[in-house]
Amino acid sequence: MSVKKDRKRRYFLIDYENVNKAGLDGIDELRRSDKVILFYSQNADSLSFEVMQLLSASKAQIEYIKVDTMGRNALDFQLASYVGYLLGMNEGCKVFIVSNDRGYNNVQIFWFKQGQRVRLVPSIRQRQLAAAKKPDVQKAVSALEVLDDSEKQDAADVIWRHLKTGSPHLSHIKVGINNDLLSHFGSEKTKVIFNAIRPLIK
Repeated sequence: MSVKKDRKRRYFLIDYENVNKAGLDGIDELRRSDKVILFYSQNADSLSFEVMQLLSASKAQIEYIKVDTMGRNALDFQLASYVGYLLGMNEGCKVFIVSNDRGYNNVQIFWFKQGQRVRLVPSIRQRQLAAAKKPDVQKAVSALEVLDDSEKQDAADVIWRHLKTGSPHLSHIKVGINNDLLSHFGSEKTKVIFNAIRPLIK
């Protein structure tokens, strides 16, 4: 099996049965190198004219996969299998599972442990929430009047140390950040800092 390095390629696997049109929000922002793979079943096998317009207007490549197998979670299992196929065929690519089904957390956790980039997001647009950048952290902290310049830098470093792991365990990330901030700044300042960076770690 030929494996190619494809670190800039992004794949968006849409659990259409779960998210419907809302999951496609942000599809107009995608690049030509992106690929959207829409998984659907007999429970959601019709696309409105509005959805068809969104798909046809996107620069991204679009593929449709109908899940014909009957049974509970058939779509989930096939989508999860396809994640492994993509990662095996395209080394270093990014895979986004677009669904509100938290069961996919297990898929992203498994691949995170293998050093692969898989994210679970509720819509294409919200892919950014799962990938905060260091400048985002610094900007959020720099606006806080309760901290002096040295403390702002320390706080940004503490927060980024946890976020840069890319761990899908958001609850663990939040706890780690909170505990580290408490040990550095105390409870009052920690509360202010955490509220400022909360949008970056939803």
